[in-house]
Amino acid sequence: MSTNSINKISKLFNYNAATDSIITLGAGCYWGVEHHYRKHFQDKLKHVVVGFANGNDTFKTSEDGITYKRVTGGDTGFAEVVQIQYNKSDVSLDELLDFFFRLHDPTTKNRQGGDIGTQYRSGIFASNEEDLRTALASKEKWQPKWNNDITTEVELLKNYYDADEYHQKYLIKNPQGYACPAHYVRDI
Repeated sequence: MSTNSINKISKLFNYNAATDSIITLGAGCYWGVEHHYRKHFQDKLKHVVVGFANGNDTFKTSEDGITYKRVTGGDTGFAEVVQIQYNKSDVSLDELLDFFFRLHDPTTKNRQGGDIGTQYRSGIFASNEEDLRTALASKEKWQPKWNNDITTEVELLKNYYDADEYHQKYLIKNPQGYACPAHYVRDI
């Protein structure tokens, strides 16, 4: 891993820059988003993990990142996100983003359902300029379907930290666990 990618790619990935792509998405409570992506795309995705992105590093609680408890304070600037590792020969970024805009309500600023706060904001955090352009085009494509009210942030990924092991694959380990009711695949 290059120095440039430190704190941008999950430490849980076995990342190969020659074959793999990364996209980081915020759509509210991260474990529900993770569960839906796993269920929908299955083997087309190499890895899906939950963590925190694009916050203020001065709020880190350790050398390795920040805790869920600290992020829930709402003042760190970090968003709850899923980070997806995929191969573009298996699935395209457009497919992943189309699912993103169908899975959550991108028109509610800093909330999904009953989950309220900047950590629950809608965001697409691209790993490079090419993916940023694709994400911006996707947002524009989806605007009319959401009455031109999409508030999703689209920007380059600044930083990323894995959530603790307890939150990884949370709904697989806890099938009766909380799932945000705002996360469902819309037919639009």
